[in-house]
Amino acid sequence: MQFPPSEPSELASLAVEPLMTRDFETRPATVYARLRARYGPVAPVDLHGVPVWLVLGFGEVREVLRDESVWKKDVQHWRWLREGRVPADWPLLPGYQVSVLLVQDDQRHKATRAAVEEALAPFQDANAPQSWELANAVSRHADELIAFFADGGDSGWADLGAQFARALPLMAVNRLFGFPVEQGDDVFMDSWRMVDGGPDAAAAVGRLVAATTELAAYKRQNPGDDLTTRLLAVEPPLTVEQIGLELYAIIVTMAEMVSHAITNSVLEVLAGEAGTRDGLLAGPVEELVNRVHIASPPWANLTFRYPVADTDLGDFRLAAGDAVLPSIAAAHSDPMFATPGSQEASVSSRAHLAWGAGPHQCPGRGLADMIVTTAVGKLFERCDLELGLPVDQLPWRSSTHVRGLKSFPVRYRMRTRQVPVAAPAAEAAAPGPAPEPVAPAPAEPERLRSALWRFLASLRRG
Repeated sequence: MQFPPSEPSELASLAVEPLMTRDFETRPATVYARLRARYGPVAPVDLHGVPVWLVLGFGEVREVLRDESVWKKDVQHWRWLREGRVPADWPLLPGYQVSVLLVQDDQRHKATRAAVEEALAPFQDANAPQSWELANAVSRHADELIAFFADGGDSGWADLGAQFARALPLMAVNRLFGFPVEQGDDVFMDSWRMVDGGPDAAAAVGRLVAATTELAAYKRQNPGDDLTTRLLAVEPPLTVEQIGLELYAIIVTMAEMVSHAITNSVLEVLAGEAGTRDGLLAGPVEELVNRVHIASPPWANLTFRYPVADTDLGDFRLAAGDAVLPSIAAAHSDPMFATPGSQEASVSSRAHLAWGAGPHQCPGRGLADMIVTTAVGKLFERCDLELGLPVDQLPWRSSTHVRGLKSFPVRYRMRTRQVPVAAPAAEAAAPGPAPEPVAPAPAEPERLRSALWRFLASLRRG
């Protein structure tokens, strides 16, 4: 074992290799393994031309996530940014320059988190009517999407990413936030542009924040039983601008986590051997999703942390203000956590870091898991699915933070085509207006007024 040097290592002086390579896009596990073999649990890497520390070890990642007194999230702590050494057009920078819960520290973070948790509570409480209504709405939306891509047929081809997994979280968020009509359709794709990084990332952030701030102002005059209205009611109150920023952050993080958790879960089943596949489908959907949280976490690398003082981590001494990227995916493949590829460890463990850990652990993880398990359960209940491409030819997104497919072509055979019209017993008992009935297939002239459904129809015709 090496010991950290007495003086901090200067990132600029290290010969670092670029992280964002074709290997990282298609086979990130091999990149993590190579870096771990060369450097240990912490490795210097080049990220779009800027050197950062990538944390690979399970224990080291957990340490960084749990100790908020040492590891800060606000980008103002980044020494390279303060010194003007980060290019103004660095592709990931726009997402770090919006002050939201995800990148706040200390007292400000505690106050914002308390407000968000209070507003989210009824939507994650199994005994609350808001939770029942949202869960039943997600179930109906999943049925709608399956019926829409099947288009009345018994079998065919579909892109489960674009035609199902990306659309379903959008529909859930629209309902959760209380968007008027389906305004969320027009702003949601900007979240993907922001997370991917690129020349239009800054403009995408601006459009997203403007749309969610407008929604908060609208809900102040037109309250409802939704997350936006509940955020407006918390004490001490948040401003419309603050609420707009938090809604923006929830859209981005939940959409990315949920959509890729759905496709990664389906892929885990379809890519396995027949015996493994049968075993996964025989158990509860929750166990399958938990396995995927470990084996293929959609939020693979979390947002930066910055040490407030020179700090030993792994085999290096990091300088105060260095950018540190905790890798959940690498931590889960650390031999100290679980044997890579071990189905038993993946299924049984609840010690994973897919939702983060410590004071910044995801406050909406219960809601996100509900959407994922509902979606995956509906797909395998109503369809027999086969991969449309060999596993090694599936196209993965090139993203620092997210691990997910660009598209997910599958061949499907319908088990059932009829979508239930009657509400489930739990929903029928819930107070409030009766749920809207769902037709066996959406009527195109009405549905196509929505940007989302126009997009889905264009994919179906293609």
